[in-house]
Order: sequence, then structure tokens, then C-alpha cells
Amino acid sequence: MLKGYKGFDKDLICRKGKSGEKQFAIGETYEEPMADMCNSGLHFCEYPMDCFNYYNPAFGRYAEIEAEDVSEKTSGDDTKRVAKKITVKAELSIAALVKASVDFIMSKIDSSIKVNDHQSAATNTGYQSAATNTRYRSAATNTGYQSAATNTGD
Repeated sequence: MLKGYKGFDKDLICRKGKSGEKQFAIGETYEEPMADMCNSGLHFCEYPMDCFNYYNPAFGRYAEIEAEDVSEKTSGDDTKRVAKKITVKAELSIAALVKASVDFIMSKIDSSIKVNDHQSAATNTGYQSAATNTRYRSAATNTGYQSAATNTGD
């Protein structure tokens, strides 16, 4: 089972007015016979903020999902995946989606790499750059599409 995030329109509908339009409900499980990226199946994102690529945060609704029988193929541009079965677990506010995004980034950090706690700094550029720093005089600079930085300390 893979944890993920799904976006919808304001009525919890995906692909409204298009082929494959589907109504969803919180707490329900959905199954499709095939999972083929961008063609069939139940699509979702592993990185929560990637949902914004498909549903505008001003108008969309978002949920945490559990996916089963997930295709290995990604969309290539982000963390979009497709599954044959998903369960829509809980609706998330924008704040909860942002927190889940930080948690996702933190889960990808290799904690075996040690840096000096005094005056830590990181600079990242590019698509979906991310940096995390902690302790005294921490600083992070990110530029690029969907950049993110998390800092704690003085």
C-alpha cells in the first residue's frame, strides 16, 4: 500500500466534463481494471504539493489516499502515479497539505550526512528544489519552480 494525495474540483469530481469524469467521496474505496498513466486508472501524487499542478489551490479540494496495485511508471514531470485501487482516507486543508509536503521532504533526507550545526547554509536551484537547515544561524535559499525551504534556529 502506498500513501499519496489526490486533488479534486470543489465537488470532489476528477476530470469534470471530460472523458473519464469520476465522482469521489471521503472514506470510499475505488477500483479500476487497468492502470495506465494518463489513460486509465486512478491517478494521485506522492508529493502533496504536486496536486496543485492539476487542481488550483483557490478552487480545489485535496485528500490523503492509500493506493494499491500502483504502476511503476510516473508522469515524468512530477510524482504523479496511477493505481488500480485507491481509498480516499481524509480531506486535507491547504495547511495540512503543506505540512504533509514538509513531512514528505523530511522523509527523503539522508540523516547519516552530518553538517556543522553552527551557521548551516544550503542553496538549491531548479525544479522542485528543497533545502532543510537547523540550528544557529541557519539559512536556505531556493529558486525555481515549486522550491521549498525549511529552517529552524536563530
